[in-house]
Amino acid sequence: MRTMQIFLLLAAFAIGTKAGAYTDLDSARRAFNATDFTVAYASHEERKSMALAINDYWQDLNTRLPRLSPREIDWISNELNTTDMERIQRVSRTREYNLWVLGILVDQCQQAVRDLLASIDNASQEQFEMFHWTKVASCYHRSDGGIFQNLNGAGLDQVGDAQDGHTLDSLILTKILNVIAPSAMADTMGWTLGQD
Repeated sequence: MRTMQIFLLLAAFAIGTKAGAYTDLDSARRAFNATDFTVAYASHEERKSMALAINDYWQDLNTRLPRLSPREIDWISNELNTTDMERIQRVSRTREYNLWVLGILVDQCQQAVRDLLASIDNASQEQFEMFHWTKVASCYHRSDGGIFQNLNGAGLDQVGDAQDGHTLDSLILTKILNVIAPSAMADTMGWTLGQD
């Protein structure tokens, strides 16, 4: 267990040192550090802290991300509405296509985090918290790895002054699945999960 802790601490600080990347490392680190990997249970306050840091991360990425015009979106839709694989491959290599994919991911993840925060803040919706954590986990599963291709394809991988927060995606995903979502479920069900 001690070896795993050391590895995770090193990973949290050693990765993401690529200067000039597009996404924010500080908010990703805050999300990662909101709870400890060695605990079986994260309190309501720790889960909210993590959700707020995740919200900051996706909001930051949204403000940095160039958005397509309606005309460009129509063009992508028309190009993808075919069975011609060469045409589909050609459009998938364009800056516009990669921005479109990133925009969809960011929009869906921002909505997922808004829904999560609403369930955390509203006692009458607390039974939905775990469900919303799984939606947020989906954001990290979908963004892990593939987002680098989309950032590169959109010409954004070396833009901006922030280090790359997406290098922590798989660690944040693991924490959500192993600690955060089970803790929310335990609270909803009235279970104790390594709590004092």
